Amino acid sequence: MKKYVPFILSIFLLAACEETNNSTTADQDSATDTKSSEVDTTNSPSKDESGSSQPTEVSSTTEDFQSIIPSNWDVDIPTDFPVSKGSYLTAITTTDSDTITLNFYETPSKMAINDKAIKQDGTYIGQLTITNYDSKDLASDEIDQTVFDSGQAVDLGYGITGYQDAGAGSQFTSWNEGRWAIIARSLTEKAEESLLTAKETVEFLETNMLPVPKDYGYLHVDAEQTGTMAKWQKENYLYTMTDFGEDTLPWIVKFK
Repeated sequence: MKKYVPFILSIFLLAACEETNNSTTADQDSATDTKSSEVDTTNSPSKDESGSSQPTEVSSTTEDFQSIIPSNWDVDIPTDFPVSKGSYLTAITTTDSDTITLNFYETPSKMAINDKAIKQDGTYIGQLTITNYDSKDLASDEIDQTVFDSGQAVDLGYGITGYQDAGAGSQFTSWNEGRWAIIARSLTEKAEESLLTAKETVEFLETNMLPVPKDYGYLHVDAEQTGTMAKWQKENYLYTMTDFGEDTLPWIVKFK
């Protein structure tokens, strides 16, 4: 009977060692799983992050100008106004029930519409006012609808005839293009500049189209640029551009 004791003890010892090794391995595996679980939790998005991402703040661009137009107005603001190289375009706006005014500025960096620093950091470009009238007739009443056919006839090129007259210290060269009444003005002592300005305007408009008015448009081009302005009608909406000076034509042709 004694000769079996070492054999039995050996079996028990082997079993104990195996159990100890299994326990150690299980503990290591458990630790590994726990560590892996902790890493996954740290790197994976939280519940809030797993949904839709938060919107990124977008700096003002030309598309933003449309955002101030009431959704029920049939008015579109162009997105490709000319801007000086290295500058950005923004505006200070005012609105009421029937009129929207945009005072445009160029700034050295992007600025949101109506940013408080625009006047301090920017350069004023000009003003656009859009008025919503109760009827098309009321809007057209605000526009000079003269058909020019009197005065000294002058050739403006491209088959267009202008008519010159003078008054109040000014020389005027006037003509019509479609439903646009157009006047070029200069000081009387610089009468030749009126004709030169008219010819330059006609040449520009040969390759750049004015917006088609419904029904009328009026453009005043000042040789000194101090009084250059434009008005045109789109049904019951009246657009008025002032203070743009020599930029009036490059701006107005962006409208459709």
